[in-house]
Amino acid sequence: MKATLDILLSIAILICLLSFACCNTFYRLERPKKYTDLDSIWLPFENAMESKNINFLVQNSLDSVRCCECNIDVDSNEYFNSEFIFTNHLDKIMHLKSLSNRPFSLFQVDSITIKVGYSVKSYHATEGAYGLFFTLIKKDGIYWFQGMIVQ
Repeated sequence: MKATLDILLSIAILICLLSFACCNTFYRLERPKKYTDLDSIWLPFENAMESKNINFLVQNSLDSVRCCECNIDVDSNEYFNSEFIFTNHLDKIMHLKSLSNRPFSLFQVDSITIKVGYSVKSYHATEGAYGLFFTLIKKDGIYWFQGMIVQ
């Protein structure tokens, strides 16, 4: 009788271990993609915008940043003091209510420029969507936020 109980207990433990292994395999299949080095450069900026971390954005941006959608009537200038823009127009820089969990593409334009692109669906756009692009510029070995444009 004890031998039968030991065998049943061993079978139950084996079934539990197999179930755990299968669930763990399925979990691994559903994980998000692994990020590239370029992604890891962009994601802190995206997170800072999402969390409205103005200090991070100002400290990691050029003194003047481009915001083509800010519509600040100052001689049609698209470059503005970064602290002013992030403090007063972060929603226009982000352009969307949320950037996280949206697919994006990164392009190494040249040795110092990275473009980050989001496709934004719009019925008003000629092809049903338009591009939202952020630019990062490498200066002194560090990438700095330069601004955003829509195309």
